[in-house]
Amino acid sequence: MPRVRRLRREAPTLELLAATLPELRLGLSDSGARTLAYEVFEKLGYGAVAVTDTNRVLAFVGAGADHHAAGDAPIRPVFEALAENETRVAPLALRVACGHRACPLGAAAIVPLRLSDGPVGALVAFATDGAPLADDDVDLLTSLGDQLSAQLQLSELAGSARAAASAELKALQAEIEPHFLFNCLNTIASFIRTDPDRARELILAFADYCRWTLARPGEFITLAEELRHVQSYLALEQARFGSQLEVEVDAKPDALEVRLPPFLVQPLVENAVKHGKTDRPLRLVIRARVRRGRLRVTVQDNGRGIAREALDRVLEPGVGDADGAGVRLRSGGFGTVVRLDVPAE
Repeated sequence: MPRVRRLRREAPTLELLAATLPELRLGLSDSGARTLAYEVFEKLGYGAVAVTDTNRVLAFVGAGADHHAAGDAPIRPVFEALAENETRVAPLALRVACGHRACPLGAAAIVPLRLSDGPVGALVAFATDGAPLADDDVDLLTSLGDQLSAQLQLSELAGSARAAASAELKALQAEIEPHFLFNCLNTIASFIRTDPDRARELILAFADYCRWTLARPGEFITLAEELRHVQSYLALEQARFGSQLEVEVDAKPDALEVRLPPFLVQPLVENAVKHGKTDRPLRLVIRARVRRGRLRVTVQDNGRGIAREALDRVLEPGVGDADGAGVRLRSGGFGTVVRLDVPAE
């Protein structure tokens, strides 16, 4: 007979899990607790069902609902089950704590609901007074608790994914100026109808630029790799400025093979465009040569030049407008020249 009852109760369990998944994958909320309590009560036929967090009852359905409700303190066996992180059976359950003379509830099975770091609440199934909970009931509820806990843990995965996305967005915001981001998107949008192929090329360039900026490549890369990132940036700016931005890249084959720390050349190029662009066309020349065992990269523009008070913001901290760390800068009415020297070993 117990086997028949267990099979009868196992049959709707999949329906119960399907009904609770949309709520529980968002966490153990009041709404999710109400859904869970109702589904267990309706589909498994216990006298009453409660769902708690670690401090209070979140939902209560069934017999005794006239004097038991959400907001009550959980019965003591709930705290014991949560502390031990295992199913507990309370033969007297509410009869000990409930002062209502006509309370119909008797024994209860308390099943912890877990996230990855431990219980966050409990599912409590009550029998009516005088009706004991069979071992099959306890086994079924324990198994159900494991599956419900798996549903709750989906909320952790979703939260981790959101956190990762948020962290990436913050990193992107830290590395890419908002104005540049908006200008890129507006430029791409302007090509979608007039030149879809060009828009696609720019989307790929923008994706490559963002990916490289966020990825923070290894300790050393080749100049060729650095210039590919630079060219992604320049493709976006040339689409924006059109004939107002002319770019020449002149790098010898031996220079392209030199390994150097990443993000040495790219900031120099970005600063040349940002600080040099005026109403007249801006010509930008990037040259790379190996001389006397050192790689020399020169970034030169014919723009407005950089005001002396702004020089400290152009180069790396600690360099300023003087020679330092292999970087030399000259700027004036002729434009700006930045020279970078690194060992070519």
